[in-house]
Amino acid sequence: MAVILPGATHDLFITANIGMSLGCFLLAGYITGQLSHIIGPRNRAWIVFCNFFQTGLVFIAAALQYIYGIHVEGTSTVIIIGLLAFAAGSQVVLSRSLSMTEISTAMATAAWVDLLIDKNLLALSNRPRTRRASFLAALVAGAFFGAYIYREVGSEAALLLSAAGKLIVTIMFLFNGIEKPSVCQGSV
Repeated sequence: MAVILPGATHDLFITANIGMSLGCFLLAGYITGQLSHIIGPRNRAWIVFCNFFQTGLVFIAAALQYIYGIHVEGTSTVIIIGLLAFAAGSQVVLSRSLSMTEISTAMATAAWVDLLIDKNLLALSNRPRTRRASFLAALVAGAFFGAYIYREVGSEAALLLSAAGKLIVTIMFLFNGIEKPSVCQGSV
């Protein structure tokens, strides 16, 4: 609706921002997904490179906000939105390729529903439940912490904190154990 009726919704939506966001998100998803097929979606070097690249995009977006300030529209705003959307699109594709269905980067509601309907929700040992609960707890805590940083210091600092968090995750990927090849069992 915002794209079809820009005059009626200009106060609510800025078409250039929406177009850049969606376009860069989809482009990143396409590029990351197709390259993952070629390189191998669970290749450690690829995972580290993708995370490092995404982190770089968020750091650049934070730097641009420090330099140009915060504006609702304009060239710097569209560039910053594009950088963040590209990083997000790449992150969603990468997380899907890691096959951790307990952690949904696109929608938290899916993780909430999966957590609540888990038939072993109250079991002592339940790895998927623990992953989902940890993901949701981190998401909620991060949202409140990010909102506090945004209110007290500004969006530039919130972006910088987000980039630092992504950098920590990227470094953590370097220390993950190597995936063991699956052994097919069949008759000889």
